[in-house]
Amino acid sequence: MQDVTIQDLRAQIDSVDDQMHDLLMQRMGLVEQIGRLKAQQSDSVPSFALRPKREIEIMRRLWQRHKGNLDKDVMIRIWREIISAGVNLQSAVTVAVFMPERGMGNLEIARDYFGAYTSMLSCRSVSLVLKELTQGEANVAILSLNDDKQTCWWYTLAQEYKRSVNVFLKLPLTGPGHGRGDGRSAYALSKLPFESTGEDKTLLVAETDGSLSLSTLDLLLKAGGIPTNAICDSYTPDMMHKAYLFEVEGYLSDQDERLTALIEKENGKITMLRVIGGYPVEFC
Repeated sequence: MQDVTIQDLRAQIDSVDDQMHDLLMQRMGLVEQIGRLKAQQSDSVPSFALRPKREIEIMRRLWQRHKGNLDKDVMIRIWREIISAGVNLQSAVTVAVFMPERGMGNLEIARDYFGAYTSMLSCRSVSLVLKELTQGEANVAILSLNDDKQTCWWYTLAQEYKRSVNVFLKLPLTGPGHGRGDGRSAYALSKLPFESTGEDKTLLVAETDGSLSLSTLDLLLKAGGIPTNAICDSYTPDMMHKAYLFEVEGYLSDQDERLTALIEKENGKITMLRVIGGYPVEFC
């Protein structure tokens, strides 16, 4: 049997590349068909094509079936470019990123997930990011915690006039990147509803009249059937009230009766319990 040469193996790689390219073109053709069907169903120009739940389902399936020495994080990064390109074929995505200075990491995190060629808007303040999302060109926003002391974005989201905006993702999806983002994490927001993907964490904003300690509030939430997992941040909106951002295990709807029941039970001590979205559990 003749030994296989490097040239033989390279020829096989060329053949595989052609097959992969053919499949990629076929996939994008199917994506365009979906876009046309969506437009026909809505009887208008194509709506925002991003579907976070569907994308997570694809990536979880690939993550679970993946074999071989290719790093799973690298595989997901490749598919993120493919998925993002398909989304942009249906309707352009614009991402507003909180980036008061270059090199802080949020832009790198955003590009790794939403694609290298997706339009990015660099914003110097949290307020500008939210304005771009609610009134401007952006249909996705990237924000991190404790970066802008003038605006607490998660508390802003919990207010009635911002209820159209939800967190739907925590980045990086596969955990801290290798030299990209320097170990930072950030949240992705949009006007899309927060949907359960089967393995999720919920972000819950709790506000008190100042008479409850954080530990007491945490115990009350757990006793009320709300499985708090961690405290992500805190904020003091005025001289009296205290607000906290909790991470809750699993999916929790903003209409969950347990939230209303707990507010009523505490008779004014808990002034607000509001879900501002959530995210699928990290792939790691």
